[in-house]
Parts: sequence; C-alpha cells; structure tokens
Amino acid sequence: MSNATNESDPLGIDSQIDLLEYVSALFQSKYKIGAIALIGAVIVLGLTLLKDNIYTSSAVVAINTNEKPGGVAPKDFRTTNAIGLLEHDLIIEATPANERERMLARMRSVRFSNIFINENNLIPYIYHKHWDSEKKIWKGDFVPDKKEATSIFQESIRAIELDEKSGLLLIHFKTRDPELSAKLANNFVKRFNEYTREIALSEISQRRKYLEEQLVAIKNVELQKSIFRLLEAQLAAETLLYAKKDYPLEEIQPALPPMFKSAPKRLTISALSFIGFVFLGFTVVIGSILARKIITNLKKYQPTSQAEATITDEQDHASERGQMPDNWIEEKKK
Repeated sequence: MSNATNESDPLGIDSQIDLLEYVSALFQSKYKIGAIALIGAVIVLGLTLLKDNIYTSSAVVAINTNEKPGGVAPKDFRTTNAIGLLEHDLIIEATPANERERMLARMRSVRFSNIFINENNLIPYIYHKHWDSEKKIWKGDFVPDKKEATSIFQESIRAIELDEKSGLLLIHFKTRDPELSAKLANNFVKRFNEYTREIALSEISQRRKYLEEQLVAIKNVELQKSIFRLLEAQLAAETLLYAKKDYPLEEIQPALPPMFKSAPKRLTISALSFIGFVFLGFTVVIGSILARKIITNLKKYQPTSQAEATITDEQDHASERGQMPDNWIEEKKK
C-alpha cells in the first residue's frame, strides 16, 4: 500500500496540511522578515529621494459656448428678412452638437501644444539635464527632439480634467517649481483664448476678402447693397470678438503656487514597499517548507516495475481475504 501511495502522490502534495507548522515557521522568522522588509523600505525611500519634487497647480475655468443664436432653419428664424437670415448664418454660425468636445480636442492638439511650448521656452526645461543654464547652450552635441518634447509636455506636464457634474474645466500643470506651475496654468488659459480668437478672426478675414472680391465683380446695385450689409455685419462680428476676453474659457479660480509637493509621495511608497516585502517574506517561508517537503518525498519515492506492482496488489488483496496467492507460495518455495 505504501508503494501505491508513493506512486499516486510522489510529491506529497495531497497529504494533509499542518497549519501549525506554517504558523510556527512564520513566527520564528518574524524578526528576519521584519528586518528585511525594513531594509527594503529604506532602500526604496532612498531611491525616491533621487527623484525631483513635483508641484501641481490647477486653474478652474468655465467653458463659454454659443447657445443657439439662430440660423436659416425654419425653427431658428428670428427675422423675416431673407438677407438678414443670410447675414445671421454667415456671421453667427450654428452651434455644433459637439462644440465642447471640439474645443477640448483643439486644446489638447499638438499644434497648440507646440505653440505654447515655444512661447514659454519649455524645451530647456524639459531637457534640463542637457541644458547649460549659465551659457544658455546645449551641453555637448545634444539636439532636442521636438516631437518627444511635445509628448512629454502632454503626458507629464499638462493635464486637462473635465468635471461632468459641474461642467467646469480643471487645467493642471506639474513642474519642479511651484511658481512655474501656477504661471503656466494661468498662461495656458489666456493663450488658448487668444488662439481661439485668432482662428475666428482668420475665418472672418477670409469671408471679408471674399465679399470684397464679389463687391468688385458684381455690378448689380441691389446685390452690392446686400454685400455692403454683409461687410458691415462682418465688422460688427469682429468688434464683438475683440470684446470677448473670456471666450471660450472664463477664469473662475486662477492657479496659485502650491505650498506642498504633489509627487513623489515618499512615505506612501515606503509604507507600501514595507508591506510588500513582508508578504514576500511570508511567501518565501511557506514556499521553503513546501519545497523541503517535496524534496523529502522525492527522496523517499522509489518507482516499482509493473510486475512488482502486480504482486504487491495481489498480496494486499490476499491479506485482506486472509490467504496468500499461489504464485507467491511458489516463489517462496523456489
């Protein structure tokens, strides 16, 4: 029966587990585990000290969008004059259903990011390890990669968060200097408003240029009057656009220099590291016991041939019936 048991469970995995043995081993190794976990946590803390402190400053802004000023659709009629409708649709465009999403996409775009990086001279900041601040030159033969700098800016420096409940927009900037974080967050809001205004003015300029060309080409007096009215509406729209200082972003709370760093959270990282090393120690102790049992069972395990296994089975069955098999008696006589 013992050989059959060894063959069915040579590693002793199915044997009964003695929990007291594991608890006793863990209790005996508690000081070693605690010491190793403490040393590991201290090492991790030392590694975090090599990282720069990061300060996050946030500006809270409201998104100002058009609220269906009208259009040429019958349900949007606000005047009975046909030319008035054309002027209204030409100057005041219908609000897209996804205007907020389009504005956010423009804010996160690579084009605007590059403009902001260049105007705020952030390339030396991003590659500060390769920049000689005294001589204002790059160290050695280093050449900054603008595509990589844009990616770092979008992923590690600037963050845009939209609160779906309030509709407010939070613009975060994370840098090594608290003053710089607040400055960049506030500049970002102002520059994006200017950027949006520049795009709108460019569109108005193109429309005005087209109308002026048509004014020269068309000789009909009535049509010329209509074009003059459109040009007058263009001028009014341009004036209103310059008057909108808080479009499309209205500053609710300007960014302020943070008093405390936001990263790295050294104490939290060290505490989690300590807990992780403790669990690792538990795993090693329990694993060593299991490995020792497996090795012991492997040493005791002796595989038997098929004939010996058959004889052993017959002996076991015969002993249960209280008699010996014939072939076993014959072998004993021999």
